[in-house]
Amino acid sequence: MNYKCINEIEGFSYKDCRIAGFEVEKDCITLVLEALIVKKDNSQNTNYTDSYAGTTTARFVKGKITDGVKDGYKYYDANDILINEVPDRKLTEEELEKFPKQCENAYLYFLNKNNDDIEDNKLSYSLGIEFEDESEGTVSDSYCLNILFEKAVFEWDRYMNRVQNG
Repeated sequence: MNYKCINEIEGFSYKDCRIAGFEVEKDCITLVLEALIVKKDNSQNTNYTDSYAGTTTARFVKGKITDGVKDGYKYYDANDILINEVPDRKLTEEELEKFPKQCENAYLYFLNKNNDDIEDNKLSYSLGIEFEDESEGTVSDSYCLNILFEKAVFEWDRYMNRVQNG
């Protein structure tokens, strides 16, 4: 890979990012990402403008998923009266184990640092993942996974287009 960033998670934007692959192994979490935006201030961005990276591999070394939540929701009518409410639901161990295999073509819409960092010098981040309802072209379910890891390594071979604002 031609470009490599270590622990520069905030040097990317995830607003258009799709998950092409998601694997959890004994000592590593690996995401294969499409449409990841490399911000202009990222150390590996020589374009000096926000640009899309080609297919990017993000490895979270010595990583593990600690827990996850299926996001709840509220439905309101046109008069702003609550019709239905579904609370957040914590994922079971079995659901967490199966979850990565379901994520192909889902969106990774955020990767945020948690305040409750460092267990044995590990970093704590949350991944926001949402699924598209293909029949309607809208978001169906969204999830938040918490991960712990020692090092985040992002690698890609080439840049695509620069990001168009507007």
